[in-house]
Amino acid sequence: MEFNPLASLALTAALFCIPVTAFASELPGDPCTTENKVVALGGGSIKCTGGTWQPSQETPGGGQPGGSQSNSTIKKANNFRTVGTALSQATFSSTDQQVADVTAVRLSNGNVKLFVYVANQFIRSATSTNKNGTSFVADPTSILNGTAAGQPRAVSLGGNSMRLFYLEGGAINAAISNDGGVTFTKEGPVITGAEAGFEPGGLSVITQGGGYRGYFSNLEKPGVRAERIMRTATSTDMIHWTMGPVITGSAGTITDGGSHPFAVIDKKGKIALYYAGDRGGFYGILVSTSKNGVSFSGEKSVITGGGDPDILPAAKGTALLYYGADLGSELGFGIKVAKSTGKVVP
Repeated sequence: MEFNPLASLALTAALFCIPVTAFASELPGDPCTTENKVVALGGGSIKCTGGTWQPSQETPGGGQPGGSQSNSTIKKANNFRTVGTALSQATFSSTDQQVADVTAVRLSNGNVKLFVYVANQFIRSATSTNKNGTSFVADPTSILNGTAAGQPRAVSLGGNSMRLFYLEGGAINAAISNDGGVTFTKEGPVITGAEAGFEPGGLSVITQGGGYRGYFSNLEKPGVRAERIMRTATSTDMIHWTMGPVITGSAGTITDGGSHPFAVIDKKGKIALYYAGDRGGFYGILVSTSKNGVSFSGEKSVITGGGDPDILPAAKGTALLYYGADLGSELGFGIKVAKSTGKVVP
């Protein structure tokens, strides 16, 4: 199946998780006719923007952005606080209101580089103006020479070296850079749809037990109503992967599903998995923890109305959380940044 870049946008991919047991009449990506109309969906809402329904933090009736968890019974993690906007369409001189699927890596000089999907520009990058990682300027060139790709995930290999996982041609592909993410050499597909059992989304990787463990979900597509599946896999080299179990639904312990997972592991080997999900009274970023990387428990809410989480270690044991969010009707979707206020692995 050919990769459709539009399917990787945060507005339709990984920003909205919809239980298959409670489908609504409209979904993100479906066509709409009344511009700026906002309707409720699950624990969040969608807004008619540019002729399609897009996830929104606004409330029906003209409420202000911000989301609500008043009707949710899910516990709060209380471990991140949003501090501002990291990237918007203006960063890339775009007017398409779609900056999505963020991933972060720290450079050898201490600054932060973000890779994102920008509508009609594919994968772009931006570099922080300081080591705080909260203010960014766009890098002048596109990533992968303008390849029609999406959902990037960067893994630091030390120094100026990094590996970038991304979606192309219906598979997770890899590319390697040794110059700080300026140029990449493609390494080819690493997880195909046939291997995953579904068309996969972006891959998050942690080091575990002398090897690597990865997490990914099925690729969300505009208007397609499908169960939100997350799966794990293991590897010794990040190129050849052995499929592990599905960790969502009846086959796993995250029974209500999730999308666009990002994993963090602490010094004791405990894993925190961050992902987007809809839990009735709550829609946004959730976190669950595991001791073995397969069985998860203790699900808590992290950021209301957010999606596409990606976490970067910062000074003195703290961390930065970059995520996709609605920046308002004039800016569309962009990237916000939050600072940790508690344990990243709860």
